[in-house]
Amino acid sequence: MTLRFRFSNSDMITTAGVAMRPLEIDDKGGTFERVGQPGITEAFSHQELAEMMRRPDTTYFAGYFDRATQEAHRDKPVQVISELSEKTARLVIWRKAVCDAFLALEAAGLVKRTQRAYEQAKAQLASVTARLVGEGAAAFAKIRPGKEIKTRKLPGSRTVLQWVRSYQAAGYSALSLIPATHLSGNRTRRWCPKAEALMNQVIEIYADTQQPTKVQSIQETRALFAEENARRASAGATPLTIPSASSVKRRLDSADPFYVCAKRFGVSAAARKFAMSSNGPDVVRPMERVEMDENKLDVVSLLTLTGIWEHLPPDRQKKFETGRRWMYLAIDCATKCVVSMRLADNPNSDDAIRALRQIFEDKTPLAQAAECESTWHHHGGIGTLVTDMGPAFVSDAFQATVASLGVTSHLPPAGIPWMRGHIESFFRTLGHQLMPLLAGRTFFDTIDRGDYPSEMLACLCDDDLIKVLLTYIVDIYHNQPHGSLNGETPNAAWKRLVAEHGTPPVPDGLTLRKAFGRPKSRKFNKEGVLFSGLSYSCEALREAHLHSPIREVEIRVDLQDIGWIAVKVGASWYPALANQPGFEGVSFEELREGMRAVRHVHASNAQLDAPKVQRAIARISEANRRAFALRALTPFHVTEVDVARADAALHYPLRSDQQRLGHMPPSNDLLNGAISITPPTDTSRKPDSDDNGPISERRTRRKNRRRWGFNDGK
Repeated sequence: MTLRFRFSNSDMITTAGVAMRPLEIDDKGGTFERVGQPGITEAFSHQELAEMMRRPDTTYFAGYFDRATQEAHRDKPVQVISELSEKTARLVIWRKAVCDAFLALEAAGLVKRTQRAYEQAKAQLASVTARLVGEGAAAFAKIRPGKEIKTRKLPGSRTVLQWVRSYQAAGYSALSLIPATHLSGNRTRRWCPKAEALMNQVIEIYADTQQPTKVQSIQETRALFAEENARRASAGATPLTIPSASSVKRRLDSADPFYVCAKRFGVSAAARKFAMSSNGPDVVRPMERVEMDENKLDVVSLLTLTGIWEHLPPDRQKKFETGRRWMYLAIDCATKCVVSMRLADNPNSDDAIRALRQIFEDKTPLAQAAECESTWHHHGGIGTLVTDMGPAFVSDAFQATVASLGVTSHLPPAGIPWMRGHIESFFRTLGHQLMPLLAGRTFFDTIDRGDYPSEMLACLCDDDLIKVLLTYIVDIYHNQPHGSLNGETPNAAWKRLVAEHGTPPVPDGLTLRKAFGRPKSRKFNKEGVLFSGLSYSCEALREAHLHSPIREVEIRVDLQDIGWIAVKVGASWYPALANQPGFEGVSFEELREGMRAVRHVHASNAQLDAPKVQRAIARISEANRRAFALRALTPFHVTEVDVARADAALHYPLRSDQQRLGHMPPSNDLLNGAISITPPTDTSRKPDSDDNGPISERRTRRKNRRRWGFNDGK
């Protein structure tokens, strides 16, 4: 049952830094007006008010706007009696008891507000006061015979009457009886403005990058006074009083410690020293906050993809280049699950963008390629992406990609790693749990490393290194109890929180292609646009082919699925499907490998047939597919140069007209899947007069003749 609160119009509620006063309270709730903003009102139900009163940022002041309350709080050091020291609080309670006893006797007609009446009733007033505070003979505890009894002596009539008047004016609040000793003391300026300026120089002298000692700073400050007095003496002016060393030290001790540390050791060092521990941002939903960072692995490996290291002679092993790879990684803060990981030569925006692309994908095929037992299904849309101020993350390319996805990007200031504590903690866990198991580790510093020969023991290739990292993340880290999850595993936390809250939706395919696809220009014709031997078309392209004078469009391609691309016609983007069926879900690597298999047997300038390429892709072994998947996580992935080279090598599109139009029925011939190639022919052309010559001359003329086509404009 929800309680119904009763408020007065003079009350004040402050919540989330906003002060409000009640206007009207009824059975349903109340209407409140913001203090200092007349006319700005908010309505709350009694249930909302009950929840608000339990929040840590809510404060309730009863009768705040009453005159008596303002009188009670005027020039008072605290808001409530419990904030005072024990000695002062007991004194205030005794004064309150004196006022209550006097008012009670006055109401009974036993005392009046005169000095004579006060002196006559003083003994009785002391007795009532002792009973109210439990002191002396009226103490609650039993007093043994012979034990000393301490009682407070009542002041004179003038003091007591002054207490009573203040007590009544403040609405009988004990705050009005707090001693005003906090206002005592000599508060006048002890030094002239010039001396104050010279005294403050001790802070600037001490807060220097040369890091002088306090003694040196104090001596130098006092020397400034001597120089100033010498100048004044020559000018006939009054000399300044030189402060003592202890006075200068007190001025130095009163300086802002953060300012002094920042000036002496740098802002980053000061931020680390004065940082307060916290639990970090409050994240409860999966993918609500994703932290992403780069880290140099603490292991020396072979900078190659070869897997035959142990079969090479020692002289060949020495020729392999060794070094430390960088790793891009993203982690979900709510479940502590790793949602992206890839290796890189050096920090760069391209690999950071590829790591960002992985967050939206189910990476189970990658885990299976590394022979992991668990799945790597953790993916989803991103609520807030948190990175550091590294060059890869602040680059225009990365920030443009994040903005294109509609993701909120947060870049905490540099030198404050604890603002990305989840991913920094994972890197520390990786260094403590996995790196000690690898040969060629570099340890955390040179002292721990000692004489360990990291370069000589390097034996992990990139494909071995990526398998080790995937196995640790997918099979070990995701399935071991996590301290910040109260002993729950990241996999269990993901399953529980996804079932409870779900994940943000991943961007659609068109948005992903626009955000991650590299811009490429293509000229279009009646078949559409050409990319890597596949032609793509859509209704917008067909309309542009009929009516638009501009014959060039921009395209974006997803190398993991070349079944369709994004085409920009005018100011809008459209999905364009491949004219050749059967390439849905085929990656660029598989397409290139299928074409390579076909051209391995036939001439490179022959026309490729789409069904033959599809059959070659189908014959790619599962081992090769796994190798393609793992290579995508290493620095040996398909680059823009590889795509451009493969694209430029295809002068003719893949043909599948007979299959698409249904002129080629399915065959049961066992050799139908064999690789074959058909040179381009044109049976519709009529023989001309040149064909009547000798066969060798006709072949020579046909070889030298250049035939123009729509695809030549690419």
